[in-house]
Amino acid sequence: MDAAEKASQAMAALQKYAPDSYAKYLEFTKQLGTSGPLPPATLELILVACALMSQCDMCITLHVESAAALGASREEILQAAFMAVAMGGSPKLMYLKHVFEALEDLFD
Repeated sequence: MDAAEKASQAMAALQKYAPDSYAKYLEFTKQLGTSGPLPPATLELILVACALMSQCDMCITLHVESAAALGASREEILQAAFMAVAMGGSPKLMYLKHVFEALEDLFD
């Protein structure tokens, strides 16, 4: 099962067991992503770094894919990931594996 399928299952469970909270969460994140001066690709690059800092395998893959789909280059995605490593040190360095795997699927 790939990252998108795992995330979809998690979201379906949230919808089933906490529909009101989930709806409010979606509204909040949508509002953050659609208002403000930062372009969508930049927001996704920030989310790549945040996902790496959070050490969330699924999140890393999904945000690398989203950033690429919005036009971010391999180099831009790697720069965002390395910024997280610079802030988080060796534990974050270990999660670069997920960035590299997602990039291989997208750019190779």
